[in-house]
Amino acid sequence: MKFELKGYNIDNLLKTLYSKKVTLYNLTRLSHDHVTFETSRADEKKVKRYIKNYKSNLTPDFFRRLPKILLANLGIVLAVFFGTIFFLFLSNYTWQIRIYGAENLTDEEIINVLAENGVKVGKINMESSEEIESILLNNYDRIAQVSVIREGTAIIINISEKLVYDEIEYEPITAEFCGIIRDINLVTGTLNVKVGDYVNIGDILVLPFNIDSNGNKVSVQPFAEIFGEIYINSTAILSASERKLVRTGREITCYEYKIFNRYIFSGKTKNLFALFETELYNENVSDILPLSRDVITYYELDYVTIEHNLSAELEENENKSRDLARGTLPKNAEILVEKTTSTVIDNILYSTTTLTIEGIIHA
Repeated sequence: MKFELKGYNIDNLLKTLYSKKVTLYNLTRLSHDHVTFETSRADEKKVKRYIKNYKSNLTPDFFRRLPKILLANLGIVLAVFFGTIFFLFLSNYTWQIRIYGAENLTDEEIINVLAENGVKVGKINMESSEEIESILLNNYDRIAQVSVIREGTAIIINISEKLVYDEIEYEPITAEFCGIIRDINLVTGTLNVKVGDYVNIGDILVLPFNIDSNGNKVSVQPFAEIFGEIYINSTAILSASERKLVRTGREITCYEYKIFNRYIFSGKTKNLFALFETELYNENVSDILPLSRDVITYYELDYVTIEHNLSAELEENENKSRDLARGTLPKNAEILVEKTTSTVIDNILYSTTTLTIEGIIHA
């Protein structure tokens, strides 16, 4: 520590310190009552004990040696300094534009319009939130309200679109099932069938108009309940010998890195699989920079032959056929008849279930 002392009897003080075996360094007498000197850390307490009656100014070793420390670590100091400046510089850039609330407008469409007006990712955007809002309102009549806020390096845009009323074109009611019509309850629209008619899937049951007293067609939303005797057929197929592609357990994963959605480099490994399937997803690498990577995994496939005992698996295949048929039933349908038949042709088992039900024959 460095001591600077002012006061009377400085010489007596120095003699006392010498007698107490205090080592003084760089002793400088500036005047008869003004001296400076340095001591080791071990002698600091002794010196402080004897200078209470003197006007003193103490400089700790750390501050005295600070210029030397900085000079000795100049590279680290400069790296920290320029790193801080670079971070502050990057923090003024826009690295993300996030859009919420858009339904008919796409994010890409909005980002392109902003870029045309100078607001884009990867640059310092000096435009205020109000100016960005004006850009969007001036370019899109469909936007009713827009609010823009800045959060760190992101511009967050919330959009509320105007309601758009399109001219309504009514669709006819069509058959969803095959069957025979047994009852009709018409509310609006014009019937295209009658009780007793057989209809196939897709046949028009009710047309989307009424006929007024003058014989003119008036467009309406058709509504009716048409009940029928519905026929549903489902077939489950099982081959005696079946070849399937299955994963072998071997896989290869590679990465493709990109910044601003542009590929910069790839850690790709050569895919040596003859048969394979792939899975791909993207993940962020940094929360600050727009750096991400595509993760691509190749799974090796190989053919496996599976032999089936058609007789032993007959019941299972018929149950599968029944499940398929019942899975297509309309709501609240009542099954009148259920019949399942099986036959083997060229070592292939066909199990067919036919359901006869009562229910609404249209969607």
